[in-house]
Amino acid sequence: MRTRFGMMMCFVLLIAMNVLAQNNDMSDVRAKIENMNKDYDKAFISKDYTTMNNYFTDDAISLPSYAPMVRGKDAILESDKKMDMGTTYNSFTTTPTDVYGNNDIICEIGTYELSFNMPNQTTPMTDKGKYVNIWQKQSDGSLKIKTEIWNSDVNPMSMNQAGAKPKSDMDDK
Repeated sequence: MRTRFGMMMCFVLLIAMNVLAQNNDMSDVRAKIENMNKDYDKAFISKDYTTMNNYFTDDAISLPSYAPMVRGKDAILESDKKMDMGTTYNSFTTTPTDVYGNNDIICEIGTYELSFNMPNQTTPMTDKGKYVNIWQKQSDGSLKIKTEIWNSDVNPMSMNQAGAKPKSDMDDK
């Protein structure tokens, strides 16, 4: 009886140690993802599409809000450039709320906040939403986005009603 109890306790202890080790690993992974997100956010604001694109696997899939699915790193780069429309970005912040997975695939769920000016608009517009990034561990140990999806919490039809004012001819003088 004692032997079985001792074996069960060892088994439970091994499981608990494994769970704790995985939680520590996810803490490290989460910190790594948060740092990469800060760099990505800066690249987004400055429209550094090449740096942004380096975060994706070659066969990445993007599921953007209000647009068709995009397959492949090169197609994502071209799609990002096409969506530019002369927008000026004032701030962009991503905040992971959940990070989980294993050694090879990590799921990041989070929220974002964005402030921007459309061409000929003097008052900044804001957008808030949520996203999911599926990160894949690469052979060199780095993480890259295999799949991304994001969507806004704000109805785009109401954005013009949110206080954005057209730029007048007087603003240029």
